Amino acid sequence: MRRLVIAAGVSLSVSSVRAQAPDDVLAETTPSDATRAGTEQHRPYWKGSGPTRPFLAANMDLGVFYVRPHLQVGYGKPHYEWFGAEIYQSMAISGGRTYGGVRGVWSILDVRAGARYEFPTEHYYLLPRDNYEREDLEDPRFGRSNYIAGEAEINASIPIPRGSIIAVLTGYALLGIPDDRFVFENSLKVVAEPPWLWRGRLGYLYHFGWQGTMRLGAAAEVIHLVDRVGAVVRVGPLFTVALTHHLEASAAIMIVAYSPDSLGLVGADLGQLGLRYRWATGDRFPEFP
Repeated sequence: MRRLVIAAGVSLSVSSVRAQAPDDVLAETTPSDATRAGTEQHRPYWKGSGPTRPFLAANMDLGVFYVRPHLQVGYGKPHYEWFGAEIYQSMAISGGRTYGGVRGVWSILDVRAGARYEFPTEHYYLLPRDNYEREDLEDPRFGRSNYIAGEAEINASIPIPRGSIIAVLTGYALLGIPDDRFVFENSLKVVAEPPWLWRGRLGYLYHFGWQGTMRLGAAAEVIHLVDRVGAVVRVGPLFTVALTHHLEASAAIMIVAYSPDSLGLVGADLGQLGLRYRWATGDRFPEFP
């Protein structure tokens, strides 16, 4: 009996190690713009940090195995209410992306539209199938899955007593993908048949601490795989805390509740765990950090 218990323990340990293979861990820490949607704080500090003006602003995201410099140029009050253009470059061990687009932030609404170029190092184009497993994403026979994604998003943060309701709706058009091929969409972490996808998210954040600078909550999202005629459902906790006027920490985890595929950790979105530093021209108190 003792030997059976030991053998069972060893078997469970080996299974756990396999489930947490290095490539899975790196994949789950790839930065995902989709995960952060709805959690970005529009701090009162930035409302009073300077007048309405033309500006140049920057965000620097640092996380586990990734870095993402983010530049904005526009008119208004940076990081609070403004309109203009933005670009960013995201780099991680498992690949990178480049994004450019236009954006407007007013009161409870944040609206953007743009395009991003994906260049993963570990994922490849896929043959059409009804379902996929983790290993299918690494079959190199059909070429590395570089592509362009057009995006349009509306993001609402509706204040209610002691917190806020977050609602996000995003549409995607995947372009530059060979005919009769599917692709692993790196931002949403799903296998898609091009070109159309959309994502809807609904959640709640409880605000506490000084001026509500700590926010804890949860969200659920549905990703409609339009041409695959299916959907992925994910749920998970969200957390963000303003450490200073310029520095913010956040964590967001979206675990798969339903999917036509069996992708393991790669199908979950665990990529948002890090720090964001904000800067802008005309800031009255540009202290660091």
